[in-house]
Amino acid sequence: MSVEDNLIIKAESIWVSMPNGEQLHMRHLKAMPVESSVAADAGLFGGEAKNLIASESPKRVFMLHGEVECGRIFYHESGKGLAYHFAQQGYEVFVADLGGRGRSLGCDNEPSSLTVHDIVTDAIPRLLRAATQHCSLSEESSDSIHAYSRHSHSTLSSIAPTIWVAHGFGGVLLSAAWARMSDAERTATQMIFFSARRKLQTKNRIANTMVKAFCHPLTAKLVNWHNAFPAEQLRLGSANENTDWFSVYTDWISNDSWCDAEDGFDYQAALKANPIPPTLHFATTADKIYSGSADVRAFIDELGCHDARIIVANAIANSKRKYDHLSLLLDPAAVNDIFKDATDWLLEQFVASSIKTLMTEAADNESSPVDAVIESEQAVKDNNFDLPFEYSSLDDESSPHKRDHTLALSLAG
Repeated sequence: MSVEDNLIIKAESIWVSMPNGEQLHMRHLKAMPVESSVAADAGLFGGEAKNLIASESPKRVFMLHGEVECGRIFYHESGKGLAYHFAQQGYEVFVADLGGRGRSLGCDNEPSSLTVHDIVTDAIPRLLRAATQHCSLSEESSDSIHAYSRHSHSTLSSIAPTIWVAHGFGGVLLSAAWARMSDAERTATQMIFFSARRKLQTKNRIANTMVKAFCHPLTAKLVNWHNAFPAEQLRLGSANENTDWFSVYTDWISNDSWCDAEDGFDYQAALKANPIPPTLHFATTADKIYSGSADVRAFIDELGCHDARIIVANAIANSKRKYDHLSLLLDPAAVNDIFKDATDWLLEQFVASSIKTLMTEAADNESSPVDAVIESEQAVKDNNFDLPFEYSSLDDESSPHKRDHTLALSLAG
């Protein structure tokens, strides 16, 4: 457990059964008020955390790691990382480990046998359903470890994770899963992607060399010989990937088309027809291979016509170093440099959604839209939200996103 600002961050593990016998791990983090009547009487919770925790249905977040890594990219047991940052703000967080890594079981130190198709069509939906089912369990249960089988109740409800977060290739997998889901399964209302790009097309000599080396027939032979992409041995990551992953990854980063290797499903066409919800993307100026802004923007365009924002991170605060795709999540300075931008953006989304709802209700009731805006503003102030921008009238074009120092608004499509 981690204690911050009179909150206890409760951490527990969930395992999700797959048809091949593997057990995928999820770390569950939730802020709980300190068991102190003095603190409770004084209301010592503060800001957004106070209100989100006090609500009957806190916002829930699902996090998916990228290639050659595990869910620990988002958290450390000491209480650091993006997942703990979200939990400290009052969000309920679920961090996934895909097969053969982290605390997932059933692979005996070998790469997972799950294909990319399996992950997109089965593993990700199962993980999301498990998170939803877990939230529906009694908070009073003393058992901190829960296992979900393939026969578990799969009904999704309003308690499902509505904020989906991914790093690297995890953003591609999560978007692909969205493209294939039913409307009932598409519970996300916002997505946040760190260094997510599909095709590597940056005009950079090092990046081009990497693509050529990665897609070279000799590399494929090496992977087949190892029966895995040996990321750990090559010191490229914390987890090896199986041969199917390598085949799909090399295909997707080098081709314009984005199709499923097993059934030919066209993800680009599906996302054009069913765009993802509003997205926030983080890129970097220094990391042209894994986090280049041109590749991130190109990926935004593939996600359908939707509201998107990209933040391009440069220098790390109080340092001569610059952000790359890993330090966006792992550098201690990211808490203020990066994480705050993510939670501020979510708060903006909440306010915008509230105003839209009130405006709609005002139109239905034939009341003044100005009154609706005033009502929304007062509700926000009453809840002690620390807004990252100033309110203004609807016709004030100078008001949006005043604090954004490296932001560019992109409307994809």
